[in-house]
Amino acid sequence: MIKAILIDDEEIALDVMEIVLLEVGGVTVLDKFRLVSDAIARSDGMQPDLIFLDIEMPEMNGLAASAALLAMFPDADIVYVTAHHHYAVDAFDTKAIGYLLKPVAKHRLVKTLERHAELRDKAAQRAGSLAQSRNSMNSLEPSRRSLSLKLLESMELYDAEGRLITWRTKKTKEMFGYLWHHVGTPVYRYRILEHLWPELDSERAQALFHTTMYYVRNTLKLAGFPEMIGFGDERYWMRTDEVACDVTRLEALIGRVSQASDAEELLSLYRGDYFETENYSWANSKKYELRAAVIRHLETWAEHDLDASLKERLLRRLLELHPYQEKYYDHLALHLILLGDSAAADEVNRLKETTFGTDLGMHFNAKSRE
Repeated sequence: MIKAILIDDEEIALDVMEIVLLEVGGVTVLDKFRLVSDAIARSDGMQPDLIFLDIEMPEMNGLAASAALLAMFPDADIVYVTAHHHYAVDAFDTKAIGYLLKPVAKHRLVKTLERHAELRDKAAQRAGSLAQSRNSMNSLEPSRRSLSLKLLESMELYDAEGRLITWRTKKTKEMFGYLWHHVGTPVYRYRILEHLWPELDSERAQALFHTTMYYVRNTLKLAGFPEMIGFGDERYWMRTDEVACDVTRLEALIGRVSQASDAEELLSLYRGDYFETENYSWANSKKYELRAAVIRHLETWAEHDLDASLKERLLRRLLELHPYQEKYYDHLALHLILLGDSAAADEVNRLKETTFGTDLGMHFNAKSRE
């Protein structure tokens, strides 16, 4: 049985459409709405297969509303029901599967329902083939990750073939990052609105939210992950089990002190701060937390008996991360002197004098370096 919802600002049109569907058979009408916002607000628990949608409505044009509706009901297909011919081209640009003119003819409705069933059968076949392929690959590579996410310095998402995934808009990219940032924890919709559109009124923010969520889901769907974002009880979350992330690996390294190769990997991983290029305000707490943890870890490693080159790189990285910590300059200069490179040590001391003299008005004389 096909499950459907009906949206039309005219109550009589809703009643007529329901009657025609009942006469055709095979369709259960879950609910009827006169406003798109009502359908969205009462979306919890509904999983329609079809959305019959009017186009000319006072609150929101049906063509514009399609993205918001598909964000809420990603598994549904849209069928436009309208009294106007001239929207047809634009309607199919929104990936609708049907365009019915009022009054709706039964034979055209039947063809639309048949098309819906045919598309669902093909989708099920593709999903079965994809699942079989994934199971086959997983049996060969049990620890294989299909997506690769980098968040240190800048956010970059790569597909299974190593191709950089591009985002429809900046907000689409930010919403993906925001959901990932919560590491599978469900986040209420109102909280997402507060962080991503704090300057907009509720109505405008809601419209942009649903459009952006549709773009995120569609991007992941095209990459082969249509179920990566979950929804329930007004909350959204991201499934992260099939993504390899540099931050996850970094946190694993920070959580232990072992061999020198870990220090090498940490230096390689920590190219920059968490979401450094994007500079999202909601990521600042995590950014500072990671930076502080990396600094502590590098300090610990700098006290170890390491390869001279590795120790120098550790100390120089500490200087980059915390340029106003005097002891890093002194440790690096001493290390260079022990290596017999007094010229490099003098350069570090000059950098120290410039940094503290210019920025803090502090000055060091030669005796302070002896």
